[in-house]
This record gives sequence, structure tokens and C-alpha cells, in this order.
Amino acid sequence: MKILIAEPLDFSPEVIERLRSCAEVDVRAVEEQELKHVLDEYDVFWFRLGWKINSAVLNKNSRCKVLATPVTGIDHIDENLCAELGVKIVCLRGEKEFLKEVRATAEMTVGLALAVMRHIPAAEHSVKNGLWDRDQFRGNELYKKTAGIIGFGRLGEIVADLFLAFGMKVLAYDVETNLQHPGVEFVDSLEALVSRSDVTSIHVNYNEKTHHIINENIFRACKKGSFLVNTSRGGIVDELAMLKALEKGWLKGAALDVLQGEHEMNISHPLIQYAKKNRNLVIVPHIGGNTYESFEKTEHFIADKIIAIIKARSLQTTSVQ
Repeated sequence: MKILIAEPLDFSPEVIERLRSCAEVDVRAVEEQELKHVLDEYDVFWFRLGWKINSAVLNKNSRCKVLATPVTGIDHIDENLCAELGVKIVCLRGEKEFLKEVRATAEMTVGLALAVMRHIPAAEHSVKNGLWDRDQFRGNELYKKTAGIIGFGRLGEIVADLFLAFGMKVLAYDVETNLQHPGVEFVDSLEALVSRSDVTSIHVNYNEKTHHIINENIFRACKKGSFLVNTSRGGIVDELAMLKALEKGWLKGAALDVLQGEHEMNISHPLIQYAKKNRNLVIVPHIGGNTYESFEKTEHFIADKIIAIIKARSLQTTSVQ
């Protein structure tokens, strides 16, 4: 079998050697125009978030039968197409036990909350411009504020514990009922959550049901002076409605690790334009899980699955022969 690791920056050398023990492995960056050709040439395509896999590049004639992506959210892959073509998606979605030890995005959530509430990026930029004016950067504390967690899965639970450690009251909303967690109060609607939360943090999977669940009605219900943090997926939030909420003061600020359609994002994006002129919106380029530690752990985990697939297919081939 042939494997291509298409986003090789800081990729674990140990994982590459493990894969080479049972397959032919190439490690190189891929240009957009060659993606279809690559999927015709390799059995396994390993990538992170740099590519969108759809019918424009993947079809019944493609050699690729395994897409390996060490992330939990796979909205960059057409799952229905893969099911139709018999292409297996190897990812981190649903791997609860393993993911308990992968905490980068949860830590990033708290970092973003502090960044926007304490004006850290703007203050740092001011110093670089030769100014030392602390008075213009008075911010807000987390201590004794209320945090609202939307989605109480693995990440939501970790973030709740981190906010509790800051001395915050923590509320949570999840479509699953009868959830319990020490120190967390569960509410029965998004409106109830945002109306009481000083900081609202999003931790749900992105799909048709969660598309734009954070909309203008939710923003209108937000507690005055509150902040929004999104480290999940951009499409969960109606971004034009959020822009309106920031401009009208329904939200005091927002911090985003993700944008809808971020693969095609450019400087003309309305949120980027707003952030350039206003310090109450902080945007970073989907770096929540982007740590050396999390990459190392997840690459070994995904490699285990790929090696198991290769060995299983080898046994099937041997049996047929």
C-alpha cells in the first residue's frame, strides 16, 4: 500500500518509520491543483485541515480508500461521498478515552477568553508601537463570573473544570439530558444559558443540525457585557449576526479560533475587517489543537489505526490467494 503524508510540517519521525515498516510512505506537501492526481495514486491520504475532500477530487476511479485526518471535526470531508465510494475515514471523532489526554483546544479556550477580556493582543501591539499606556487596557476578570458551556462532551467537560478552577460559576447546555458534573448547573435551553453567562464557550460538533445555532435570536438573548469564545467550528455561528451583535453591543467581545469557510478566508472577510479596527474581536487561525504534544499523541494514535487496516487487508489478500 502507498501512503502520502501531505501536511508534513513537524510530523513525528517515529510515526513515519512505523508506517514504513508496513507500507510505502511518501512525505511531501501537496499543491491544490495536484490533489485529484494524488488521490488517484495513493491508497492512504494523511492530512490535517489543509484540504477539502469532495467530488471534485475524489470519485469511483480514485485509488485512495483511506482518508486519515487527526482531528475530531471532519466537516472538511464529504462523508456521504466517502460512504458511497467505500472510502474509510480515520479520525479522532468519538475517541473519548484517548481524547481525555488531548487538552490543547480546552487550554486554548481559556487563553482566548483571557485574550479578549484583558485586551492582550491590543496591549502587546501597543507596546510594539512604542507606547506604554496601561490605562487604556483595563479589562475583566474570570473570577466569580459565570461561564456557559454549549456542548458538554469531552472538551466541554474539560473547559468546565478549567473555568471552575478560576473560581467561576459554570452553566452547561447539551441536547443530551440527565447529564451531571460536580459544580456545573445544567440548563434547558441556549437562551437560558447565554442570558446568564458572562463568557459563553462553544464545544459542539458541526453538522446540519448545529449550523448557525448561534444566531441573531441567541445574540439578542445574551447577557449584557458578555463574551463569546468559539474553538469548535465557524459554521456553528451566524457570523453576520455576531458582527451585528458586536456593533450593537449585544456582545462585549468575541474570540474565535475558527471561521466559516476558513479555507477560502481572505482579508476582505467582514469579521477580519472588523477585527482590524476593533479590539473586542480576537481571531486566530484555527490553532486550538496545534501543539507539539497533541500532534505527537494523535499521530501515533492514527498510525495504530492505519497499520491495523493494512494488516487486515494483508490477511484478506493472503486468504484469497
